[in-house]
Amino acid sequence: MTSNTFRSSLAALSLGLALCNPSLAGDWVVFHAAPEASLYTDPSTVQKEGDSAKMTVMIDYAQPQMDKTGKQVLSDKVHYLYNCKEKTLSIIGTSAYAGHMGSGELINENPDPPQVTPVEAQTLAEDMWKHACGFAAATQ
Repeated sequence: MTSNTFRSSLAALSLGLALCNPSLAGDWVVFHAAPEASLYTDPSTVQKEGDSAKMTVMIDYAQPQMDKTGKQVLSDKVHYLYNCKEKTLSIIGTSAYAGHMGSGELINENPDPPQVTPVEAQTLAEDMWKHACGFAAATQ
């Protein structure tokens, strides 16, 4: 799998939200580690209200990734919105950074129109949905 394909796959998984703070403030905890990149969550970004939950995920890449602007990035923050009852997610915003863990230059920031995607069983997306919705505190 190429690094751009991996980045695209992770970005596709990243659906949810909690308003992003570009600073490093927060307690990022490893949620899923892989050689190409690690996913982190910050418990303070998880917001549950009724059947909805929002969560921000940090993707920290081992190697620079090419952003859609043509610049290299080492991390992305992805803001997800989950429907806990319907088991769906939407990416509602993203931000890309030149440095690791949301540091360095903010390369771009995009509010995304929510595109509802079903959460498939036995996937990393399902683990993230469970975490945000409070069904499990699974950390890998």
